[in-house]
Amino acid sequence: MSLDLLIHNGTLVTVNRSFEVIENGMIGISEGIISFVSKQPVDAPLPEADRRIDAEGGIVIPGLVNTHTHLPMTLFRGMADDLPLHKWLNEHMFPAEATFISPDTVRVGTLLACAEMLLSGTTTCCDGYFYEAAVAEALQSAGMR
Repeated sequence: MSLDLLIHNGTLVTVNRSFEVIENGMIGISEGIISFVSKQPVDAPLPEADRRIDAEGGIVIPGLVNTHTHLPMTLFRGMADDLPLHKWLNEHMFPAEATFISPDTVRVGTLLACAEMLLSGTTTCCDGYFYEAAVAEALQSAGMR
């Protein structure tokens, strides 16, 4: 079996039926598909792979999913965020969006959100905002779903 990627030396938290946790586990990936998830043999050599990631004893989990996002709004973070919802929306957010939101600002805000999500382990999201084509392009360029 030819592997593109081997992740090894980590604690694997699975989402199989028994939510098994595999100490000193390894994951083999070939052509973008997980080929195997197993315990790393104690004295056996690692399988051949084009690329290897040593998890260094860390925890390896499936990517997280954020099911409700407005990614470009990262650009408005902290803006009047201590107000009641209707005041915040009507007096601050809606006017700011009308003034500053464009396909380019949506793309930049989405890329910032993607970087933050990837750093936290989030790999998939469901977004609802203006200029969805710009959001989709930014998500794709960041390698997210």
